[in-house]
Amino acid sequence: MKGFSIFIRGWDNPGLAYMVEIAVEGECQGKGYGSYLLLQSLLYLKKNEISIVTLTVDPNNLRAQHLYCDKFGFEFVEYRKDEYGQGRDRLFLKLDMENWKQ
Repeated sequence: MKGFSIFIRGWDNPGLAYMVEIAVEGECQGKGYGSYLLLQSLLYLKKNEISIVTLTVDPNNLRAQHLYCDKFGFEFVEYRKDEYGQGRDRLFLKLDMENWKQ
């Protein structure tokens, strides 16, 4: 296994999925595996009637932001200060799957 992604379907909104984690083994990073994994994950979610995908990302992780926003069309929703504890801020991003073009 070279990587994995974890999503949780919204309890009150089954058309919503939260991306909890996506990871690619260190030696495989920078080779397109992360993009491929995210693409396949999103295609699976769309096929299974997910209309909105959300996630959070570290504001300093420009590489991840580029992947999510520039390559896959996630949009910035809000800045969450101390989301994961003091000094652990996050950007909250959303992807509208109904208008998504891979």
